[in-house]
Amino acid sequence: MLKKCVETLGERPSRRSFSLADHHELAGMVREVFLRPDSLSREDLELQIETEVRDRINLLLDLYSFAEQTEDHEWVENIRERLSQLSAMLPELNQFYA
Repeated sequence: MLKKCVETLGERPSRRSFSLADHHELAGMVREVFLRPDSLSREDLELQIETEVRDRINLLLDLYSFAEQTEDHEWVENIRERLSQLSAMLPELNQFYA
């Protein structure tokens, strides 16, 4: 993922900035949770992020099924990449409740 972000800058990047939240599913979701006006405790934040991740995975699985039915291979690959980013986080989330 980081390699892809660096490649978007090109060989001779001018001074630019970009948000990882725009390029990584989990980073974007965490950013959204932290931007909410609610003042949550650490435990509540962890629970909120876990809930958001699980809900997003379910949504993406539904979209994946639809994308396959419509044979939109580019969309399928995009969803597969997004699911991969989130599913890598599941073991980390499960440790909160171990």
